Amino acid sequence: MTNYGNRKEISGRYFGISRFVQEKRSCKVVLDSLVVSDTYICDITFLEILTGCFTVEKREYTLNWLEVYGLLKYNEKISDKSIQLMKRYCIQRSGQPALRLADCLIAAFAIHYNMELLTFNKKDFEFIQGISIHPLSK
Repeated sequence: MTNYGNRKEISGRYFGISRFVQEKRSCKVVLDSLVVSDTYICDITFLEILTGCFTVEKREYTLNWLEVYGLLKYNEKISDKSIQLMKRYCIQRSGQPALRLADCLIAAFAIHYNMELLTFNKKDFEFIQGISIHPLSK
């Protein structure tokens, strides 16, 4: 990891950024804090990120920023993996949260493509077997 002043470069093949739109900060602040190389997002994450952009300025900034990422599209194999994950993790067990729909889909992409998942919400994914997580700090 290389530092660029207040920005961090995360190199390697990471999968995407999950659920940061629900943080108590703007998309722009989060997006500005990272310079990411060789990174992909799935169409689910793309849509989830846009749901946090409530102004034209944030939406335009976010769309421009997202253009640098490769976009992975949902397919039948990811659908099958999502169903397997939901069947296994849909209920809460011994202190673990139940898997939510968007997180299930994002996890299925990461597992299917064998990519590390970049996330601010490690707890939403750490109980899933077969997933590799790279936690981001808030």
